[in-house]
Amino acid sequence: MPLYGTLDITQSPARLPTLPNLDTEAWALPKAEMMQLLMEVPRSSTEGLLPKAMHPALPSYVILAVTRYSDSPVGPFNLAVLRLGSRAGAHPRGFLLGAVASTDAAALELRARWGIPVEAGEVRYVRRHDRVMGTVKKDGRTILDCALVDPQPVAGSDVQYINWVTAANAPLDGTTQPLLIQVDPKYTFYKAERGKPVVNTFDPAAWNAPTLELSNAIVGTCCTVDTDLPRIRFVMDPLKPVFQGTRRIRESRADE
Repeated sequence: MPLYGTLDITQSPARLPTLPNLDTEAWALPKAEMMQLLMEVPRSSTEGLLPKAMHPALPSYVILAVTRYSDSPVGPFNLAVLRLGSRAGAHPRGFLLGAVASTDAAALELRARWGIPVEAGEVRYVRRHDRVMGTVKKDGRTILDCALVDPQPVAGSDVQYINWVTAANAPLDGTTQPLLIQVDPKYTFYKAERGKPVVNTFDPAAWNAPTLELSNAIVGTCCTVDTDLPRIRFVMDPLKPVFQGTRRIRESRADE
């Protein structure tokens, strides 16, 4: 039998971001610099973190990502996110556990437009000759210190960034209710590199994942891309398998 998550997001709706509607405009985010580190985690440490509608990835892993957006509708900002590797049906997805944005304006808009569980804090993205470094602080305390060491050039076609899923309250059929929302950025690559992930500091509780434990490094990439945050196309019932509970909000991205 297929495995499913055990988290029932409908039991604590007040903890979720709330969207006023599902009709947010897309954001174009040109020349973003992003670092993504994939880390294996013990499956036992992920219990209770994944919604019932989704399947856990086997083996279990998380994605730590730190991105510098030099241009956006709310000005430049940096964003750090933690996503749990998973599947929606047969499709690989990264379920958003926590996020920190470097400006209040970015945090406010990301929560209200896409339901990203983001708070404002200090997020740094630093490029050196032999590494790319990301650090995140909340209330003056370091909750992430990570790096991609010895980056080596690769083709953009060798890099795959999977779509996001986030949990939020949103109006559907006249009722505001907990939903899973797909966020599916697109990427045009200018530069791509692969290297060794290193995590020096990681505070799981600060990322809404108190039981999570990092184990082996898998792979890391850093890329310069044109990307976006698109209009919402799909939402999912958080308690039903996605093949039963997926709802299409709009047909395509052609109008973006």
